Parts: sequence; C-alpha cells; structure tokens
Amino acid sequence: MNRVFILGSCVSRDALEQAPGEYEVVTYLARTSLASVGLLPVDDAEVRDAVARLPSAFQRRMLVNDLDKTTLSAIAESAHDIVLLDFIDERFDLIVSGDSLFSLSGELKNTGFEPGERDVITPGSEEFLERWIAGLERFLAAVDPATIVLNKAYWADVFPDGSDASSPGWIRSNNAFLKQLYDALEARWALRTIAYPESIVLADPDHKWGRAPYHYALPFYEHTLQSLRELAARSG
Repeated sequence: MNRVFILGSCVSRDALEQAPGEYEVVTYLARTSLASVGLLPVDDAEVRDAVARLPSAFQRRMLVNDLDKTTLSAIAESAHDIVLLDFIDERFDLIVSGDSLFSLSGELKNTGFEPGERDVITPGSEEFLERWIAGLERFLAAVDPATIVLNKAYWADVFPDGSDASSPGWIRSNNAFLKQLYDALEARWALRTIAYPESIVLADPDHKWGRAPYHYALPFYEHTLQSLRELAARSG
C-alpha cells in the first residue's frame, strides 16, 4: 500500500477516499500556504486564542500547524512514499505577523478574527508570488522532490449538466491565479504532475462537502487515482 502525505486540500484527500485500501494517508495538512513553510512560528496571542475557540479538533489541528510552522517537521517525521501537493488552499489572504505569515482561512474568519492593522497579502499580488516562490524553494530544499506529486487542479466552472457551478468571474480569477502559481513552479522546477483534461473538471452538485468549484464530480477523482497508479508504475 502506498503511503501518502497530503499537503493541500480536500481536492487530494477526496480522491484517495475513492480507493479505500489502496493508499494509506499518513498525514493530511490543509489551510496552510507554501509561502509560510519554513518560517518562524506565529507569535500572536489574538490569533492563537481565536484558533483555540474552534469547536472542531480537526480545524484546530490544521490552523495550529499553520501557526506553528510544523509542516516540514511533519513530513520529515512521517513514513511516506508520496507527498501529494495541491494549491487549492493558496486562495486565502496571507497575514503578516512579524517575520512570519499565516493564512486567513475560512475557519479562522468564522471565529470572528479580523486582521485589524496587520498587513494583508492578497493572492495574485506580486508580493504573494514572491513570498510563495521563496517558500517553495524552502520546501523543495527540505523535501525529496522525487517523492512529490503535484496535483494540478483548476476550479470547475460548470456542473455535469453544463450549468454554471458558481460566479464565472470569480472562478476565472481564481484559475488565473492558480495558473500563475503553476507557471512559476514549472519555470523553475520539474515535478511529477497530475494534469486534467478540461472535459472532466466538473463540479459535483451533490458533493458531500456541498457545492463549490473545487468539489468535483467522480471522473475527476478517478483520473487522480489512475494518474497516481501510472506514476507509481513508471517509478517502480
């Protein structure tokens, strides 16, 4: 059984859940940006108090990892064959905290936390891209690139029946941002990558997590799994 460390979002986790017994998810980390990987822990009592108020233990664990900057140590300490990486959770604003950063995730917003006078770095900005590339450099210096598989997902703009999955402008904007990240990575590094035919990038109107342009119909996840099998066969 292939052991997979997921660093990304439900896009990757939901795919592996379609093949029970085929993959062991050794760790799943979400709601953190590569821009903040390898930085100092966040020393901000207000945001830590907000995270501590979250009722979900899973959500607290995700956000504490983001604040503590334990992503690299978690990867180093886990026995894994693949680090499955996706960029869907790069959609959140980054908040500057001293020499560090943290993601303004939806869960953090739901606590009532506000950035206040803290500096905010928005996805798609030049500063975001510069910090993200620097974080990716730190990540690839610490993690064996041969173990990494990039799950190159874009947001779905339609449901299988052809109707709009959400606001077309919002989706186009986020996909342009994702393309900016993919292009920046591919201009500098060569990673094993799962790419998707546009015809199967469809949102699922009945997805268990609700309707969203990154909650996909089954063919998308089946393609993820088949691509992982093919990559494993080539590397073996």
